Amino acid sequence: MDEQIGREHPIDVALTSPEGQVTTDLLDRVRRTPGVERAIPVDGAVARVAGLDEAIPVVTAPAEEQVARDGGAFARVEPGRIRIDSEAFGKGLSLRPGDRVTVRVGDRRARLQVAFGTGWGPAGVVAPETLATLTDAAEPHAIWIRASSDADAARLGADLDELADPVGATIENGLRTWESLDQQLGIYTWSALGLLGIAVVIALIGIANTLGLSVLERAREHAMLRALGLTRRHLRRMLAAEAVLMSVVATLLGTVIGVGFAWVGYKTFVTRALSDASMQIPWLSLGVVVLIAGMAGLLAAVLPARRAARVTPAAGLSLD
Repeated sequence: MDEQIGREHPIDVALTSPEGQVTTDLLDRVRRTPGVERAIPVDGAVARVAGLDEAIPVVTAPAEEQVARDGGAFARVEPGRIRIDSEAFGKGLSLRPGDRVTVRVGDRRARLQVAFGTGWGPAGVVAPETLATLTDAAEPHAIWIRASSDADAARLGADLDELADPVGATIENGLRTWESLDQQLGIYTWSALGLLGIAVVIALIGIANTLGLSVLERAREHAMLRALGLTRRHLRRMLAAEAVLMSVVATLLGTVIGVGFAWVGYKTFVTRALSDASMQIPWLSLGVVVLIAGMAGLLAAVLPARRAARVTPAAGLSLD
């Protein structure tokens, strides 16, 4: 999931200046902003791109891996191509992936093929060779920022907005998306844990009830075993082993069925939405679940086993 989000929002915060260059003073103030772990200047030039209403910075970033969550893959563009953030231009964007457009900086121009991406704001990303054909005087037109692990997205965005507004720069706050998704995943995780807890309680009650009925129905059998020399401790162990076996077998069966349903859901829904997604089975976590189920079964057997052990052989054999 993190890899998928990293591809869609590779930059935590991107400050882009379409009107003028990013000054050294602005870069220093960005780096001193609380919550900023690293910030790099991104060189480029203001260009006119056919199909876009306004001029945009065309940039290249040789050090993008320092701040990008996808390792800088989004900014590694082949010569002859331009990668545009499709979300930054909204639904009115008339360009399509694969279109060839003319990109002009001053009296220089290049014919480039369009590719799309998301997460770095209103700028076109090109290869260093492509930028060199468009201008000999590249200047910083953006700052790409990697936030620290404890950064607050709203606070960081507000602080950077204060720095960006006076120079006419825009802010693309991908960190908010990360936080929003983390919150959603947290809600889903705690909801799943809550449901799992309820299921464990129900399982405990079910196993205890089953063993309790078994103790009543097999009272004569237990009494016979006691008369033949089975001790109270051995009887309790026998019932505990029965409970553990019952819970572990049920858990393994439920795990197999659950993984099967997960695979069906993955093939039916996930692969259609995320073509490069892969299904990973958390074997270690499933093993822990089986272990917890065994312990829960052992706990559920305590009261029925104690009840069975209290009955004397004579009293048990006299029961109908």
